[in-house]
Amino acid sequence: MNSKKNVIIVSARRSGTHLLIDLIVNNFGYESINYNYIDYYKFTDEMPTFESLMNEGGKVTWTHAHDFKDYLKYKHSKEDSNKLDKFFSESKIILVYRDVRDIISSCYHRPRYKSKYKTFDNFYKNFDFDGYELTDQTYDNTFELLLQYYKNWFSVYMSRELLGLDIEIVSFEETIELYTETVGKIGKFLEQPTDDIVDIRLPNSVDKDVIYTTNDFRNGKVGDWVNTLGSKLGTELGEKYYRDLGAGLDCFIGDIKIHKYHYPERSSFQLNSRDWKSLEVKVDRELKEYEDTFAPLPIDLENRYEEATGRSQDFRYIHKVFHYDDKILKFLYPCKATLEKKVFDTVVPIASKEQLLTIIKTDKFLYDSGITPKLYHAGIYKGVLYAFQERYPVKNVIYEKYNFHPEWGNYDWITDMGYYEVLISHFNRAYENNILLTDIFSVYNCAHDNDGKLKYVDLDGIKKFNSRKEMIDSKEHKNMIGILTEINKYYNKKNGKDNSK
Repeated sequence: MNSKKNVIIVSARRSGTHLLIDLIVNNFGYESINYNYIDYYKFTDEMPTFESLMNEGGKVTWTHAHDFKDYLKYKHSKEDSNKLDKFFSESKIILVYRDVRDIISSCYHRPRYKSKYKTFDNFYKNFDFDGYELTDQTYDNTFELLLQYYKNWFSVYMSRELLGLDIEIVSFEETIELYTETVGKIGKFLEQPTDDIVDIRLPNSVDKDVIYTTNDFRNGKVGDWVNTLGSKLGTELGEKYYRDLGAGLDCFIGDIKIHKYHYPERSSFQLNSRDWKSLEVKVDRELKEYEDTFAPLPIDLENRYEEATGRSQDFRYIHKVFHYDDKILKFLYPCKATLEKKVFDTVVPIASKEQLLTIIKTDKFLYDSGITPKLYHAGIYKGVLYAFQERYPVKNVIYEKYNFHPEWGNYDWITDMGYYEVLISHFNRAYENNILLTDIFSVYNCAHDNDGKLKYVDLDGIKKFNSRKEMIDSKEHKNMIGILTEINKYYNKKNGKDNSK
């Protein structure tokens, strides 16, 4: 068997699938399985061939499946589903993404599509989704389909440790514009040397020995969408993409500072940021005192996809939040930014246990005070904290209830929407007991229960301190004081009070 792990390219059509396959074939000596087995609705005699090829190793293949586990919807045999699970878990996976506007433009100019539509507007509004067929979803246009596609797959990337997947991301744009760096990035991920780099970008008139796995090319340009979509539609789609997806990715991948009182998290979760071994000893000792806190978990975590009644619609949590009849299962990563594998494997299990201890210590007080929902169970799974708690309908969460998405750092809505008194009361009640509710002033973290009372549902946004001094000296406290100052300033102005006092 070839010692190279197989590679599965995940991509929307026209986003650079074969560009990346050709990069891997020509630079790292992989062999392309030039047939789209994984997307098969039903296997007849294809699985034995595909399995044999994958068992050889050193292969690169691809899928346009709309989501990881999408193949479960095809109702394959249990044996074939298990084989597909195995292929994903044992392969290197690369998600290649591209500006969705360029994908739409490329689709329109593809001969098999363009011949069917007289104008781009006709194509955009009436595309029959030939080649994008889905078993259980419909979309108004290609943009909405592609937006959901990337929400699904970026959620896989953001949950890769929980899913047990070895996955990397690369953009079409960086492959075109930063080719050498991209080859190095892919080589590092594949654990293969990058010696003599072969440039497979078009047009390639220098190296006649380049292997191309398809001839279905167009121009491969970046930003060419403006000549097809026009500036107005293109700008609108770009803004919606950033609002619905890009902004969240900036936080996770770039670990950006989102407002003046926010602290990017990645630096706090590095190997040298704390004495992690000593912390683990301390936390393990304390957790032993709470071994009998919860009754046995009434669900099977391994079978959550099959047993849950639904999943989160927020792309950040599609593979982290599972709905049951009246309860909800959440997987809570302590760091909201991506971490290198070695760092994650070392740091996150310890930080997760630390947060579990915090939840256990604060749960009764916060629940009895009417601040948080009922918590039925919490623990650690694959090094990640999970919580099984009372579920409120999604429509009860503030952002969903009012279809409202304020800009980062804007807290005027707390006063304008009449939530000032209850949120400040919740915050102060916890504060009096040396507990900081660090993310309570968010439309995404607060929901109405069935009696209409507002609750704070973000269990990993709870910080417990041993003393008032320890709390006041913390960076979290400094952050919250800044936010409270902004909230109170606007509240007083709105109510005609003197902010100078």
